[in-house]
Amino acid sequence: MTLESDSALRELRSAVRAFVEASYLSGAFEQHCDSWMRGHDPAFSRSLAARGWLGLTWPAEFGGGERSNLARLAVTEELLRYGAPVAAHWMADRQIGPAILRYGTPELKARFLPGIVSGEITFCVAMSETEAGSDLAAVRTRAEAVEGGWRVNGAKVWTSNAHRSTHAYLLARTDASGKKHEGLTEFVLDLASPGISIRPILDLAGEHHFNEVVFDDVFVPADQVLGTVGGGWTQVTEQLSFERGGVERVLSTYPLLVAFKNLAYDAASKRALGELTGRLKALRGLARDVAGEMDAGRAPIREAAVLKLLGTAFEKDVVSVARHATGARPDPGGGRLPRLLAESVLAAPGFTLRGGTTEVLGTIVARGLDTARPRSFIRDIAHDVLRDEEPRTDSELWVMRLADLGWHDAEDADLLALLETLGELGICVPLAETALANALVPPNRRMEMATVVPVPGAGLRVTREDDCLVLDGSIRGVPWAAVSPLVVLVLGDELVLLDGGVMGWRVEPGWDLAGEPYDTIHFNESLIEPHERVPNPWPTGAVLERAALLRSARTVGAMRAALRLSVQHTRDRTQFGRPLRDFQAVSQTLARAAAHLALAESALARATDGYGIAALRIVLAEAADEIAAAAHQVHGAIGVTREHRLHHHTRLLWASRDDGAPAHHWADLLADAARDSDLLWDLTGD
Repeated sequence: MTLESDSALRELRSAVRAFVEASYLSGAFEQHCDSWMRGHDPAFSRSLAARGWLGLTWPAEFGGGERSNLARLAVTEELLRYGAPVAAHWMADRQIGPAILRYGTPELKARFLPGIVSGEITFCVAMSETEAGSDLAAVRTRAEAVEGGWRVNGAKVWTSNAHRSTHAYLLARTDASGKKHEGLTEFVLDLASPGISIRPILDLAGEHHFNEVVFDDVFVPADQVLGTVGGGWTQVTEQLSFERGGVERVLSTYPLLVAFKNLAYDAASKRALGELTGRLKALRGLARDVAGEMDAGRAPIREAAVLKLLGTAFEKDVVSVARHATGARPDPGGGRLPRLLAESVLAAPGFTLRGGTTEVLGTIVARGLDTARPRSFIRDIAHDVLRDEEPRTDSELWVMRLADLGWHDAEDADLLALLETLGELGICVPLAETALANALVPPNRRMEMATVVPVPGAGLRVTREDDCLVLDGSIRGVPWAAVSPLVVLVLGDELVLLDGGVMGWRVEPGWDLAGEPYDTIHFNESLIEPHERVPNPWPTGAVLERAALLRSARTVGAMRAALRLSVQHTRDRTQFGRPLRDFQAVSQTLARAAAHLALAESALARATDGYGIAALRIVLAEAADEIAAAAHQVHGAIGVTREHRLHHHTRLLWASRDDGAPAHHWADLLADAARDSDLLWDLTGD
């Protein structure tokens, strides 16, 4: 495992950015969408190689940089950001080199890896076949053992850049006697070998990067077997995590997003830009999670599938939003936005096909579905304390059993874990509100139960009378106000502390969709004296952000619980003689829900500032819709009754989508920042 400091990663990123910017400004390349597939420039790839940016994670003995996958991610992000022409080296650097490193013999490594690092050896991937489609295990290309090696016959299709590559990675059947996933073997072969013919296939844009490759008695030496004979299926599924888990599955249309950003002036376009920005930030965070798993020596097969599943959907949405919001006509010969839009419209159908269709990825996610709660010391304690409690909203549970445990004074990581646990169990107590209030007020004003109003809203009128404030009007949607001995009202740089000593206010109890306290505070010319006010220790907006973060943690827990109930139900419930989970439509529905949960969990873990929290809220709103809909769809009629416990979780998901501030508030916040120069890129990173 290779560890690198944040400063080292920033230094590397800056160096790559400076080089790419200089190359672009000098006219070395023109920005394009989908450049990792269509931008083939061997000279540019060799210039990257000369700077040590190919084979970045590989051992030095093969010319590699011995750096982390996070470092490689920094390099690839900066290249894709500019739409640089990287297709010449992409396949070899991304997946074939790592496969050779993992499964190749010492001789195979020495023969191929230095050439890849220098940019002289390039690879195409020969997996897909016309008759096999997405069923990769159904390949018919045969490799027959002969003296000194193997004789290959068959054909591969959709082989990108085969006509420009020096070598091919080949998946062929070496034994047809067993199950279709058995008897597959990986080979590395020279495309100059006799018996290979390459036929061009033009894509929708009329470009030539696809090919059909025919093998007619092609001899492959025995020492060019990659890994073990017959072990190809295990090897290839691991290798596909390199293919699917790359950030190119998110950034293919990034140049178009930048062009759209510069034209997003009206309110609808601005909001759409903010939503895309939030999703991009979350997806780039998920890509870092995948890179971190690889640095830890694990093959993140399921995580990579989730990234591709949601990343390619994002790429397509960029195209749709840019077209609808601007009204621009896709024009291959037009200005920047029309040209990039034309490229993206024609490329987009392939986004969800290459590297595994959406349905295939859904199957991978569904098979690896794990709804077990994350384990930690604090989570285990919470479950021990609450294991006999039924799902409910209960202030007495807080006062009588939980407040004395000091949970509201926990460190951030523990506090979020506790809130997630409450969400999983369907228990609503004022933990988030009390923790937030006690973080704001002086120690001598802290209470065992309290709540906070981060944004009073337009219904409250505030005037001054000498050194006092006069409050008149109403504030709706204050959680737990009716039973809290202290309500903290945020008024800019001041906090108003409402308790029994303040006159002229009352609370009208109310409830939200989840049946949780959603009270209204009424003021009748309430006089707030100086001793009932204290300075706000936090910057403007920080209280709302903190409230959103804390309540989001409980929402993530509720998502996990709703998905767990759905998985259990589809395992136990039988229809037409088989479990519900065995129906593809059901497994795909659960897979999409699981993917959204994974993104929400990642976004929660990375929500360390206002922009991160804004991205979390945008992702959370979409995930809440997806997971609640999936849960009720697979449960059927029983799920829409109070007899089943599902409602404790899905009603919370619906209530939480606009909790504190609606999703468009966070979208507007991100859009305002994204439109400021190049901040779109920086704010969507870590």
